[in-house]
Amino acid sequence: MSAPKILIADKDSNTLDLVEMRLQVRDYEVFVATHSDEAVRLAQKVRFDLVFLSSTMEQVDGLDLCRKIKQCSANFGVPVILLAEAREIRQLALSPERGVDDFLIKPFDAFSLQLRVELTMMRARERLQANPLTSLPGSLAIESEIKRRIERNDLFSVCYLDINHFKSFNDHYGFDRGDSVIRHTAQIIVKCLEVCGAAQNSLVGHIGGDDYIVVMDTEWELIFARKCLAEFDRIIPSYYDEEDRKRGSISVENRNGAACSFPLMSLAVAAAANKNHPYTSMAEIARDLAEVKSYLKSQPGSHYLRDRRRDPVTSLEETFEILPTTELEKRKFTKPIGQMLLEIGLIHEEELNRAVRQHLETGERIGQVLLRMNALTSDQLGSCLGRKLGVKYVSLKDHMLSDDVTELLSTEVMRNRQVVPLRVYDNRLEVAMANPLDQNTMDEIHALSGFRVVPKFALENEVEEFLEKHIRKSGYWLKREQAQ
Repeated sequence: MSAPKILIADKDSNTLDLVEMRLQVRDYEVFVATHSDEAVRLAQKVRFDLVFLSSTMEQVDGLDLCRKIKQCSANFGVPVILLAEAREIRQLALSPERGVDDFLIKPFDAFSLQLRVELTMMRARERLQANPLTSLPGSLAIESEIKRRIERNDLFSVCYLDINHFKSFNDHYGFDRGDSVIRHTAQIIVKCLEVCGAAQNSLVGHIGGDDYIVVMDTEWELIFARKCLAEFDRIIPSYYDEEDRKRGSISVENRNGAACSFPLMSLAVAAAANKNHPYTSMAEIARDLAEVKSYLKSQPGSHYLRDRRRDPVTSLEETFEILPTTELEKRKFTKPIGQMLLEIGLIHEEELNRAVRQHLETGERIGQVLLRMNALTSDQLGSCLGRKLGVKYVSLKDHMLSDDVTELLSTEVMRNRQVVPLRVYDNRLEVAMANPLDQNTMDEIHALSGFRVVPKFALENEVEEFLEKHIRKSGYWLKREQAQ
């Protein structure tokens, strides 16, 4: 790793020599300039990690020189410390266009110099890692904080907050209103931590899109989660138009051009704590959080759930908190999909860690990430997910629709519900579904067809590709319906 590069621009040779010597002792790569034009030329050629500027330079003053250096493409946004006399600070601080990140008052000692360097460069790194929309820390800061707590053997919780139905809202109302929701949700999270008294020892991070992470002391987790859900449900509906808000839903076209109804946005708060699970890495926590979040997103409305599959039940209140997990166990959500694939030898630990990191950064499902990485085949993933759900997996790659099923479900139902009819037998209709536990869809199909529905599990991307190929592109059923 190369040494950080620092530029010092000062016409005072004594100050220049002093700063250069003390920084070189700390193994920084130092560049010096005694004239403003020399400093600008260096800034055009070298990407600096930090710049020291004297308040009084030849030709232009320090503030003008700061602006010129930051206009250089190589040093856009570089942190700048202004070296100034005590008598100048008040005037400089009140300047509306000062542009500098910090001041260092002459004369200064070695400790003050090093402290300013470290703090300014640390703040610059945090800015680079921060989410540009919310200014909250990103994935690197979150991972660093969790690693620090693990190494110190702290008792802590990690909450993963995700906005349900945000994409449909964003598609319907546009990016400007969507960005406002993202920012306001971040403010709600921070405010709830403050109200709960947990802000001082907590980290709020934004990993992108509508996903947030909160690292906090475990004692505040439940109070914070409940407060956050209540505030979100109280405030965020105001972003909808009055008609949509009263109706409780919006209508958005899906990729096939069909109108789909989506409920108002809600909040899912998935949590994991090391109270009864000695986590040793971010990857372990992320796997549990992804599993809990996946379950929560299948439930209507705003919900909080901690992964308590290893926790003892100590009170009636805790029993109610664990009830969703008990139902999750009934449906064979016993282990994260990544862990299952790892244990049966379909993927390696390194592949899983890469997939988990990608999932946290983009929100893409871990299984889809692994497929894109060519870590396993779709049949292997589908079979494993099918066993996990307790429903047999079926591949749609070579599936052909038979005449006896084409009359049972309309194009609209298949498009909107993302189902593919497979076959009819013994008064039963076998259908492929991306969510074979969706009882509402099965009840609707039963009412429409008159057959008892037998669900089979199919990968979501295969369902979408099949419907696109056999409905949208060929227009086969669409033409039949138009003819009728």
